[in-house]
Amino acid sequence: MPFQDIDEVTPIELQRPAPTSVEKLLRRIFLEDWSLKLLSLAIAIVLWLLVTGQNEPVTAHVSVQLNFIRPQSLEISNDPPRAVDVMLTGSRNKLDDLTSLDLVATVDISDQRAGERVLRLADKAQIALPQGIKVDGFQPSAIPIRLEPILERQVPIEPKFEGKPADGFEVYAAQPSKGSVMVRGPESRVNALQKVVTETIWLAGHKETFTAKNLALDVPDPKIDVLEPVVNVDVEIGEQRTEKNISGVNVSTATGGKVQPETTSVTLLGATSLLDSLKPEDIKIVLDAVGQNLEPRLELPQPLKGKVVLKSVHPSKFVPLR
Repeated sequence: MPFQDIDEVTPIELQRPAPTSVEKLLRRIFLEDWSLKLLSLAIAIVLWLLVTGQNEPVTAHVSVQLNFIRPQSLEISNDPPRAVDVMLTGSRNKLDDLTSLDLVATVDISDQRAGERVLRLADKAQIALPQGIKVDGFQPSAIPIRLEPILERQVPIEPKFEGKPADGFEVYAAQPSKGSVMVRGPESRVNALQKVVTETIWLAGHKETFTAKNLALDVPDPKIDVLEPVVNVDVEIGEQRTEKNISGVNVSTATGGKVQPETTSVTLLGATSLLDSLKPEDIKIVLDAVGQNLEPRLELPQPLKGKVVLKSVHPSKFVPLR
C-alpha cells in the first residue's frame, strides 16, 4: 500500500460555527463603540454622586422674620428684633428651595400679661417648614419683650413751616382745622408724646392768606398710630409788623369808671401802615376785673380790630376812683 508523504497532506480547515444572536448582542454591548460607552458610564457615575450628595443632610444659617401674635389689649412697647438667625438642617435641594414666605417665625404671646418678659424662641417660635427640614437653634436664643396697655389720647397739632413769605410780609397765625388729633399706642410712649407735627407747609413767595389742604400728620414713633392723619391749616399772612409806643392813652374800667392814673403809655404790634395812622385819641385801654386784678384790654376802631396787638402797658397798675 503506497504511503503519502506527510508534507503532501492538505491541511483541513476547521469552520467556526456562526455566532448566535446572544453572542451578537454581547459583542454589540461590550465591544462596539466602547469609548462612548465608557463616557456614558462616567457621566452616570458623576450624576449618581451628585444626586446622592444632594440628599445628604447639610446645615444652613438663614435669617427668619418674626411675627408676633400679641394680646388684643396690649402692645409691644420696646423694639425687639424683627428677624433672627436660625440654623436649619436638611437636604441641600430642599434648603435651596426655601423662599421668604417659608422663613417666617410666628411668636405667640397672646397668653402674656403686661410687663417685662424674656421669650425663649425655641419654646415660642413656630416655623412652617417643608418635611425633612428641622430647626436646630436660634441666634439669639431669647429676646426681651415689654408689654404695655394700649392708650388713646388727644395730642395738640403743630404746623411745620419752611421758607419765608415774600419780602415785607410775615405769618400772623396758623390755625389747623382741628386743634388736636387722637393717637393710639403703648401707654408710656403715648404719654411722652407732646405734639403731632404736620408735613411741611411752604411759605416762600406768599403774600396773602391761604389754606394748606390735606396735610399728613407725622409722628416719628413707629409704635404710635394717628387715627385721623390728615388736616387742613389756614395760614394768615400780612404786611410785616413793627412795634410802636403811644403815650397819653385814656384808661377806664369796663363800666366806664375813672381810674388813677387816667392815661398810660402802650406798646402796640401791627403793620407799619396801620400804626403810623394811629393817634392816642383813636384807642383806649379798658380794665376788666379778673378775680382781684384789673386786666388791661385794648379798644380799637372797628376796621383795626384783630390787626393790632397790645404788647404792654406802662404803668400797669391802676386804682379805681369812687
